[in-house]
Amino acid sequence: MKKKEVISYDGGSMGPPDSVQLLDNCEALILNGGAQYKIKIEERKILTFWKNIEILGVWNWRKKYPYVKPKYKPMLDGYSWELKLRDRNGRAKYCTGYESFPRNFKKLIYELDDLFDSEIHF
Repeated sequence: MKKKEVISYDGGSMGPPDSVQLLDNCEALILNGGAQYKIKIEERKILTFWKNIEILGVWNWRKKYPYVKPKYKPMLDGYSWELKLRDRNGRAKYCTGYESFPRNFKKLIYELDDLFDSEIHF
């Protein structure tokens, strides 16, 4: 049975947040630089995204970054982010971070930008 796909990313610091979210019927909602718009995404791009998520090892990421308590209290104006994924088979991943990122995070951002034709700044 096919599960409802979830691809959602929110991230930001002081300015307006960057946000991308897959909606129903291969549509997406993008918030970028204060602008909000919807686009249509080709099915093949979504399938390629899932394949690349597997290659990047995102399913093995921790739930929270940093995953050890920092020695010093963090700044209040740093970059925070949240990622929610669920593929068609029901495999899910939820993780967040503040001024700390898993390995291949930049590559994930590249994949999100490619899928959503966006420009996520971090």
